Amino acid sequence: MKNNDYNKIKTFICIIVLSFSSIENAQQGSSGINSSPKLYPYDGFGDNIINSFKGNNLYLHLAGIASTAVIASTDIDYHVHKYFNEHEEYGNASRPIIRFAQYFPFVIGGSLFAYGKLNNDKEAVGASYAVLQSTVIAFGYNTLLKAITGRPNPNWRSNEDMMEQSKTFRFGFLRGGVFWGWPSGHTSSTMAVVAALTSFYPEKTWLKIIGYGYVAYMMLGVSSLGRGGMHWFSDAIAAGLMSYAIGSTCGKYFRNKFSPNNPVTNYVNFSVNF
Repeated sequence: MKNNDYNKIKTFICIIVLSFSSIENAQQGSSGINSSPKLYPYDGFGDNIINSFKGNNLYLHLAGIASTAVIASTDIDYHVHKYFNEHEEYGNASRPIIRFAQYFPFVIGGSLFAYGKLNNDKEAVGASYAVLQSTVIAFGYNTLLKAITGRPNPNWRSNEDMMEQSKTFRFGFLRGGVFWGWPSGHTSSTMAVVAALTSFYPEKTWLKIIGYGYVAYMMLGVSSLGRGGMHWFSDAIAAGLMSYAIGSTCGKYFRNKFSPNNPVTNYVNFSVNF
């Protein structure tokens, strides 16, 4: 197994450790928050996993698969890669977001948790738990998909027939590791966080604009970095669709904790409120 695979597994372990640390802190510090409801980071975890793949969310996962089939088979993946391979400046411009991506869920979730605890803001704590759960679910799902699909990255340095490689999948288990591959892990975690937050705070239009703009920047980054050698374009599209289902499910669940008389239905909502 490659070092990158070990690093990814260690990151996942860190997420789990942090989640249990948050559980302990929440239980110890819950008396410092005066308003109800009581919140724990593991609330509804099993249901949120199931609901991320039910109802309209199932169509998002199917759309992720279908979009990859269309984009790869029509050579869009190849042509997008070819463009970024010839225009290195796009990859250079997106380098900062790629480097920050692995810290993004921790920075956002950790900041919300700390702010909520320090200011007795239970909504902020709830938002941090939505971020935590969506990140853990998306990470596990993304890693499993990479392990069984075995799609190679656009390695133009060692492969001359990039058109053929853009259509290559090596189905099985760990035939391509869990670092490279389909779908994009960077896009997956970013979309999971953004979808969780925009579903938890549906009234905040500025958050939707900034959040989904950030996701688009991430999609550009993973498709263009290293002269297009990091991910195929369809890896990013699939990750965005699938992780929206996961993030929005977790965000709506914790939002519903503060609106018991208005239960949240498992549906996809792309509305923007001004």
